[in-house]
Amino acid sequence: MPERRRVVILSTADFDAEVWTNKQHLAHGLARRADVAYVESFGLRAPRLTRADVARVRRRLSGGGAPSSSAQRDVAPTRVEVIRPRVVPFHGSRAVRALNRRLVDRLDVRGLEDAVLWTFSPLTYGLESRARAVVYHSVDLLHTQPGVPAAALLEAEADLVGRADRVLASSTGVAQHLRELGAPEVRLWENVADTDLYSSVHAVREPRAVFAGNLTPTKIDAELMLAVVERGVPLAVAGPVQIDGTSVPPALRAVLAHPGVTYLGTLRPPELALELARSTVGLIPYVQNPYTAGVFPLKVHEYLAAGLAVVATELPSLMSTERPGVATVSRTGYAAAVEQAVHAFDAAEAAERSRWAGAHSWGARIDQAEELLRGL
Repeated sequence: MPERRRVVILSTADFDAEVWTNKQHLAHGLARRADVAYVESFGLRAPRLTRADVARVRRRLSGGGAPSSSAQRDVAPTRVEVIRPRVVPFHGSRAVRALNRRLVDRLDVRGLEDAVLWTFSPLTYGLESRARAVVYHSVDLLHTQPGVPAAALLEAEADLVGRADRVLASSTGVAQHLRELGAPEVRLWENVADTDLYSSVHAVREPRAVFAGNLTPTKIDAELMLAVVERGVPLAVAGPVQIDGTSVPPALRAVLAHPGVTYLGTLRPPELALELARSTVGLIPYVQNPYTAGVFPLKVHEYLAAGLAVVATELPSLMSTERPGVATVSRTGYAAAVEQAVHAFDAAEAAERSRWAGAHSWGARIDQAEELLRGL
C-alpha cells in the first residue's frame, strides 16, 4: 500500500463553522486518502468590542488543538487533525505581525517539512518556508473586506504568489487580481457543491423562492429580498445572521420580520437539501462592491443540483460564462425576474439543470485536487 500523502491546510475559517465552505470540504475529501491537518484561521479581521469578537480573541490567544472528526456534518467520518494556532488577531500592526511570526514558528505542525501546504490565507507567517511544496488557493478578494489589514494582506499575497508551486482562483475576478500581483500561472477552480446530496432529495415543489447562505451585509442586498416578497413571492431564508459579529441592518431585519418570509435558521445539509427541493427559484441577491467582484457563490451549484432556476445580480463571475438556468439581472429588474421565474418553473428544465450541475461536484473536485498533488 502506498504511503499516505501529508497535506496541511491553512484555512481562513474554523473547522466547526456553522456553514462549511471550500476549506472544510477540501480537508474532509482529501482525508479519505491523505494524512490531513487543518490549521484554523488566524482571524484576519480586527476584532471589535462585541461578545462574539471577545470570544474569538480568547480562542486565538488560547490556541491548542485536538484531532477532530467531520462526522458531525452528516458526512462519512474521516480523521482530520485540527490545529488551533495561537496568534494575536491585530495583523495590521507590524510589531504584532513580528510577534505572530514567532508564535507560528513554534506551532507544532507534524510532518510539515514533508507536506504540501495548501493555504487559503495569503498571510502565512512563514509556514510556506517549512513545507515541501505550496498551493495557494484564493477564494475571495480578502483585502477588500471591512476590518482587515489590506496593506499587510496584499504585501503577503504578492510574496506568496511568487513562492507558490500552484496558484488557484475561485473566480475570474480573483484570477485577474492574482495575475496583477505577478502570479505567473493561475488556474481557475470555480466553487463546487455536494451535488449528489442536492440532486437526490425530492419533494413537492411550492411556488416560492429560497435564499441559502450567510446573511452578511457586505454581500447580501436585503432590499432586493424585500422587493421580491413585496411582489407576493413567498421566500424561505436559511443561514446564520451574524456570522462575522456584525449587527443586523434594518433592511435585513425587515426581511426576516416580513409575513411573506419563512426564516429557517441554520440548517444541516440534508435539511437544506429538502428545503431547496420544495422551492422553485434560488436567489443570489448580492450587492455590487469590490469584494463581490471576486465572489463565485457556493450556492450556485447547490441550487442547480436541486433543480432550481437561479436569479442573480450581475456578478462578474456569473456573467463570464453562460450556465443553464442562471439568469443575471440588473438591480432594477431583479424582483420582477424572480417573480417571472417562479411562475415559469418547468420540471423538465429542472431535471436538466440538475444533470448539468452533477459535473461540478465535490467528488470531481477532490479527484482534481489529488491529481494536482501528485504533480508536486
